[in-house]
Amino acid sequence: MSENSKIISRVKNGELSICNNCKVYNLIYNNIFFQFSKEQLFQFKEYLAKIDVEYWLTFNSSTTQKRKIPIATFHKNLILVFNYHEIEELKILLDLKKVKAKTIITTSDIDYTLILN
Repeated sequence: MSENSKIISRVKNGELSICNNCKVYNLIYNNIFFQFSKEQLFQFKEYLAKIDVEYWLTFNSSTTQKRKIPIATFHKNLILVFNYHEIEELKILLDLKKVKAKTIITTSDIDYTLILN
């Protein structure tokens, strides 16, 4: 991140920042990187807010894949897929959903695969 960038919000798996020089919003989430103008960011937030998560979880209930919620892109051969928790975290990142401040982490907050030998 350059000196001219400002972090707007941050969650466990990503952050939203803005370049103060070019006014481009950078959204990094897991291994996905978006660059938006102010209008494009607003449109993405509207799109994300309108996704019917329950519909997609029910519609894709027969698949064994853990990511079942699609987000279409302008490229007809590229569709991003997310699970329920990723969509919720994106909503928090984009200030579409408020969270209560936590002082103590829970075991579900720890992203670690335990291997018993």
